[in-house]
Amino acid sequence: MSESVSFDRAADFYDATRALPDEVAAQLTEALLAELARIDADRVLEVGVGTGRISRPLMERGIRVHGVDISAAMMRTLRRQLGGGHIAPDLMLGDATRLPLASASVPAVLMVHILHLVSSMPDAVAEVARVVKPGGVLLHEVTRDRSFHVLSSHRESPWQASADIWAEALAPHDYVRRRRPETEDIHAALEAQGATLRVEQYATYEERTTPQEHLDSTRDRIFSWSWEYPDDLFAEVFAEFEPKYRVHYGDMDRELTDTHVHELEIWTLS
Repeated sequence: MSESVSFDRAADFYDATRALPDEVAAQLTEALLAELARIDADRVLEVGVGTGRISRPLMERGIRVHGVDISAAMMRTLRRQLGGGHIAPDLMLGDATRLPLASASVPAVLMVHILHLVSSMPDAVAEVARVVKPGGVLLHEVTRDRSFHVLSSHRESPWQASADIWAEALAPHDYVRRRRPETEDIHAALEAQGATLRVEQYATYEERTTPQEHLDSTRDRIFSWSWEYPDDLFAEVFAEFEPKYRVHYGDMDRELTDTHVHELEIWTLS
C-alpha cells in the first residue's frame, strides 16, 4: 500500500502555485460559511489543512478550525501567516486514515483535493464518518474541467494532454503508477458509510496559461503527481516527454484556456 503523500517539499511554494483567484476564493468561503450556518456549526475540522489557504478565511469569519495534516512544514507555513484577525486554530500532526480525534466529536469536516493523496481512501472516508457527529457533514470541494484549446477546432484539456503525453513517455519503463480513486469510488465509499449527497456549484473561472508554463511546472515537479517517481526515473521520462510535448503544441507560447467548474459536495452523515 502506498503511503499518504506529504507536502513537506511544497511548503515554500504551495500557496504561490495553488492559489485560487480572489473572487473564486471568496465564493468558496461564502459557500462553506453557508453550509456551516445551515447546521449551526461554529467549528470545522479540515483534514489536510496544509498552509490554511482554505481555512484561514474561515478563521477570520469567526469559525474555529481544527486542522490535521501529515506535513509539519505546511502547518508551520500556516502559522506564519496568521494575524490578529484569525481565531487561533487547533493544529494536529496526523494522517487522514487515523485521525487523532474522538468519535462523534466534530459537526463538520472539510476536505479539499485530499482523497487522491491518502494511503487508503476507504479508510479516510471511514475516519470522517467516525469523527463527525450524527447529522454532521463532510464538505468536499471538487474542481472539474470544461477545458478547450482556444486556437484549435477541437476541445482539449491542457492538463489531460500533458498527462497523455507523459503516459506515452512512461510506457516503455517498467513502472506501476500510484492509483488515484475515481469519483465513483469516492461516492461509493461515502454511501457505504450511510452518507447522502447534495451538490452546490459555487464558481467557474477560466485559467489562461501556455504550453511552456505547463512544461516548466512539470520540469520543476511543482505538482504532487510527479513526486512518486525516483529522481533518475523522472529525469529519463522527462527527457522523452519534452520533445513529444513540444511537437504536440508547436507554438509553446500559444494561449491555452482551462475552464474550471468548482463544486461543493455536501455529504450528510446519519
